[in-house]
Amino acid sequence: MSETLEVDQRVATAREFVARVINGHDAERARGFFTADVAFHAGVLGTTVGIDAVVSTLGGFISALTDIDAAEQDVIASGDLVALRQVVSATHTGNLLGVPATGRRITWDAVDIYRVTDDGRISEQWAFEDLAAILSQSGAILLPWAG
Repeated sequence: MSETLEVDQRVATAREFVARVINGHDAERARGFFTADVAFHAGVLGTTVGIDAVVSTLGGFISALTDIDAAEQDVIASGDLVALRQVVSATHTGNLLGVPATGRRITWDAVDIYRVTDDGRISEQWAFEDLAAILSQSGAILLPWAG
């Protein structure tokens, strides 16, 4: 019989993932946090399944934003789900969503929801990134309200 993780242990897993993988700029380290069949849901960008595919996706994102930093604003957790609301900032130094590097500093709001299993692994992640902010600040689109 497996032991059930407490909610605070699941929160600690999500926080450590962000600290070591995202803020640590190390996509390969995600392998230690994910289940083999992890599902990464990225809204309009679609869903990626499997540890190799998800690590590759994270690697592309991190390499395009080499000094990325996600600053936690709020945490909500219940059962096996942990939601982190963050403000993310980075310098756009590589191809991001088809947009060549601009060297611009970009900042956006993000909400990431993690499903943390009883063995302390992340089996699903839903990433809600403010793509309008990312694309407008990188110069890819002009938002009418952004002036």
